[in-house]
Amino acid sequence: MMTFQKCASLYLELNEDEWKPSYFDKNRRIINKRFDEFQNMNIKDIRASHIKLWYKKIDTVGNKSKRNYLSVLKGILDVALEDEIIDKNPMVHVALPKYHAPRIKPFTSDDVQRILKGAEDYNFNLVYLLAMGFFTGMRTGEILALKRADIDFEKRVIHIRSTISRFGDVKPKTFGSIRDIPIIDTLYPYIVKMFERENDNYMMTTQYGNPYHDTHIFCNYWWKPLLIKLGIEYRRPYNMRHTFATNMLYKQLCTPLELSQYLGHSNTRMIYDVYVSYIEGHFTSFKTDIMLYA
Repeated sequence: MMTFQKCASLYLELNEDEWKPSYFDKNRRIINKRFDEFQNMNIKDIRASHIKLWYKKIDTVGNKSKRNYLSVLKGILDVALEDEIIDKNPMVHVALPKYHAPRIKPFTSDDVQRILKGAEDYNFNLVYLLAMGFFTGMRTGEILALKRADIDFEKRVIHIRSTISRFGDVKPKTFGSIRDIPIIDTLYPYIVKMFERENDNYMMTTQYGNPYHDTHIFCNYWWKPLLIKLGIEYRRPYNMRHTFATNMLYKQLCTPLELSQYLGHSNTRMIYDVYVSYIEGHFTSFKTDIMLYA
């Protein structure tokens, strides 16, 4: 008998060499934590009704996570289908939940100025990290992984070739994430100042000369207290990326297609669904904002 658990283990084994370590770990954790009621079932006995009843009971996460769970479940059942253990994947009768583009709340240009100024009370590594986030839209892992060799002062371009996570310095999450981003005028002085430091390889290092492996100290020890001190509503550091995107579009410094490339997206759908629609709905507030992006 082929149990669900055996099929799930086979699914992971077959894909281990194809997936990035972080993606493998994510799917392994989903299998270990989310499919308890299927574990000992004969894979042949799993019906669409079983899946729908299981799905109805998930109420602790949003639709994006639910879609991930169903995607993994489909992959496991596809293994059984390909091995002709089952005749049809019951997932064909299970509709994926709708996923709506996230609501964003970017920082104003005044907020950005105050945050960057306030960060000077901590250290320049924090100032640099925030400037890179606000003025490039890079993910924090990409900022931590940035090396001196990735900075092209002549062409005023940043080459993004890797990201840092708990799995080490690895290639970015998708092919599109390997990209180039322009160094806008506002950002240039921050990069110059960091580049003048005596770091051998990585742009930003700890006091011991090693790269940061995560943003824990930045987010938990500096970011939150800084926003509280400034009286600015708390938002995740990821909102720096939203701030960059909305400002670049509003100031007409790039097209939606160019922005999707700067952010490492595979297409422009999210640009229109999230950022263009946000600007259209908040046009008045942008008109009174302070010019920071140039």
